Amino acid sequence: MKLSVVSIAILLFLSSCEKEEEKVEILPEYSTVKIQPEQDSLFINENNETRQLSLAGAIVNVTEKTITNTGVMTDIQYTVRTVDTVFQSVNPASAQWYSTNPAIATVINGLVTGKSSGYTQITARVGNAYSKAIVVNVRAVNTEPGLSLAPPDIVFIMQNSVYVSGVVQQTAKLRISEPISGFTDSAVAYSSDGSFIVQVTGLTQGHSTITARAVNANDSTLASVRVKNVIYYEPFSFGADSIVGAWLGTTIGKNFNFSISKNSLIPLRYDIDGTIDIDFKSLGLGLGFVQDIKLFGVLNHDGTIDIALSKETQGFKISGRLDGHFTSMGKGNGSYRAEAIRSGWPKISFNDEWTAVKVP
Repeated sequence: MKLSVVSIAILLFLSSCEKEEEKVEILPEYSTVKIQPEQDSLFINENNETRQLSLAGAIVNVTEKTITNTGVMTDIQYTVRTVDTVFQSVNPASAQWYSTNPAIATVINGLVTGKSSGYTQITARVGNAYSKAIVVNVRAVNTEPGLSLAPPDIVFIMQNSVYVSGVVQQTAKLRISEPISGFTDSAVAYSSDGSFIVQVTGLTQGHSTITARAVNANDSTLASVRVKNVIYYEPFSFGADSIVGAWLGTTIGKNFNFSISKNSLIPLRYDIDGTIDIDFKSLGLGLGFVQDIKLFGVLNHDGTIDIALSKETQGFKISGRLDGHFTSMGKGNGSYRAEAIRSGWPKISFNDEWTAVKVP
């Protein structure tokens, strides 16, 4: 086909009028977002020192698969519903960032800039998902280095070692020691964001105090000190067995009960059994106040607990996890997450904090 001069001119005119379409990033619906690295505190200096933060978003994937079992007399069909939560990286520039006090520190596309000494909180938002706030501690250059230890301040364990983690201000010299065992790490290594973790070993039974000391690299007289108290007893010893018995937990003003017992079949294991009530009615979907949700799990040797939640009611399958630790042999705390799933219905999820004391 031959094109006339006029046709060619029209094509050239049309091509010159074409505009490149702007590409808009389409983000998935995240159930939650997390600021990375995951830490409660961030230490930076004033005078425009910066620290880059990143984001991770959680996507809940729900799949259903119908399975048919063919028998001699009849066929039986049932549906398997799988719920997976997957975290993936999120472009910090696609999020909305907030600083509660921009005079202390600003945040743009995840880049935190220290302005003047003080505290501010940083959060991020992607769609309808908000991150947990992190505290930014902006410090003057010639002061004690910033230093924080991950909770709990008091921990009950049944092994002779414990991990101590936290965040320290960059350039500081960090030392961790425990005098009774003689453990000392005089040059604790930490990452570029200031986070560290050290395993303190060789603890003796009873009470120990672990001390972390951060020293200003330019002035050894400027130092910050934090301590972690550890109560350690071997499993099934008299001290450890004092944790056995009835416990009373509390969450949002409601009490729940559980017991800790020695497992008669599995050596050196403590079991946890109990029930908890959860009020789902504020979340709608026909599921109200659910009582006697089963709790069952174990007390680990590092003082943490691993407990599952389980119950089926009104066509819903309720499941979840209860995590936490014992701060001493008579107190404990942590958090839990529960979810209710029913085929063809949206998932209902619930989060809360809990505390507990041993019943005298």
